[in-house]
Amino acid sequence: MSDQSTNPLIAPLLALLQQAAGSYKVHELMSALRQQGAIPVLADDEQLQLFRVNFLIMNALYQLQAELWQEGWWLVISTLDIRLEPLTNVPDASHAFAIGENLRSYYLDWQVFWQTDRAEVEALLTRFWRRYDGAGHRVEALALFELTANASQETIRRRWRELALQHHRDRGGDAETFIRIRWAWECLNTAK
Repeated sequence: MSDQSTNPLIAPLLALLQQAAGSYKVHELMSALRQQGAIPVLADDEQLQLFRVNFLIMNALYQLQAELWQEGWWLVISTLDIRLEPLTNVPDASHAFAIGENLRSYYLDWQVFWQTDRAEVEALLTRFWRRYDGAGHRVEALALFELTANASQETIRRRWRELALQHHRDRGGDAETFIRIRWAWECLNTAK
């Protein structure tokens, strides 16, 4: 990519979207582009390569969304639903366009593409997995603590101390139960 603002995936993505019978997911678009040989080598590091390819796809989609809007088409951009539909079928497209502004700004900023390094990619992935893991296990952890979903951090902390004292080995508690309670505490403490 010699010109920092030219995205080589715009034309191939548009062709895929125009030929689609349904919708795509981001990973399906990436796979289709890879099969066409349209994915350039952007980094030697695998994680940085994946970040940059994903960035290019999203950048192209947001550029296309703005262009197609002017031509009477709405490009739905969601991780699991990417598709074209006539703008007349989307009465609240202006609202949807406004809602996506933060992501659009991020993916249209070429400095993000060029300046994000491996350490930042790892930090992004770590934050993502913490949020994902914490959200997925929060219900189970709250049930183990016998608390409701609206429990405050202070209530969670107090319950952790009660259960830790009750089930600690030094107080005759079961080590396996203590480990599960500790796991629940970690889930609830990182999912603030």
